[in-house]
Amino acid sequence: MYKLLIFFFLISLPISAQKIDRKSFYDYSENIEFRIFSLNKKRIIDRGGGNYTENIIAEKGRRFISIVFEFRNNSSEDQEIDFEKVFIRNDNGDLHAIDFVVMAMKLTSRTNKLQQKLKAKKKRKIAVEFRPSIDKEELIDELVIGDKLIKLRYSE
Repeated sequence: MYKLLIFFFLISLPISAQKIDRKSFYDYSENIEFRIFSLNKKRIIDRGGGNYTENIIAEKGRRFISIVFEFRNNSSEDQEIDFEKVFIRNDNGDLHAIDFVVMAMKLTSRTNKLQQKLKAKKKRKIAVEFRPSIDKEELIDELVIGDKLIKLRYSE
């Protein structure tokens, strides 16, 4: 009987967990589209580098949101992605701004990391972290880009 209960618990666990739909593409602009490659909640985030690193810890019951975007430039010209205009919106309607941006597999000497260039006809993964923290049980289902509201899709 005990094994049967564990079996049903393990089957119901993936059904109740909600995962972001990684196949859905959204419009960033006329020439750029993106999908969310992963969305994670973290209790601790790191800032700094080299000999100085600061760990920022969320309050108990709260988490920082980390998203890996995959952007695709559909135009024949280089495009710029401005992360100062990208926010997540919580259940209370509060906007959470991006605090940290890193482009995968690219070293850069740009002083403003919140603007990233995407070459023509290329795609690139870009990881971002949002602050302040949110309730750890809250579902992130809305992005705000400029004046556009984007509803995120989750797989069932």
